[in-house]
Amino acid sequence: MMRIPVEKLPKKGLVMAYFKEKLLFSPYEVAGEALKLSEIALFENEEPYECHFFDEEQEYRMVKRAARGDVIERILTKKEEKAMPEELLFPEDVLVKQEYAALPGIPEKLRVVNRYRYSENDTLVLQDYRMALIR
Repeated sequence: MMRIPVEKLPKKGLVMAYFKEKLLFSPYEVAGEALKLSEIALFENEEPYECHFFDEEQEYRMVKRAARGDVIERILTKKEEKAMPEELLFPEDVLVKQEYAALPGIPEKLRVVNRYRYSENDTLVLQDYRMALIR
């Protein structure tokens, strides 16, 4: 079973967790060492293959690679982006699918901050992205 490291998560925000047959999109909160979430049973009964826990400032991402039998963890912060060249950051505000936006605590829009870099051939390459709530 995949352990969710609550000590690495933003204290309060949204989670997008991808399971084989379901997407969990829900507000969450960390209380002490516990994760409070509307559908916590999903994590107990089925293992997600990808999770994004995020607020305005930080995203914790966990991706399970079944072929390699490992898990990639990333913590991406707004603070890191301040040290990046502004011309390599492309924020996009995207609409949340109506079936999720209608749920309590889910916003109508989210921000995706695309982080680019130049390759050895001077082509622009997507290096990473960070999910964020919009203030």
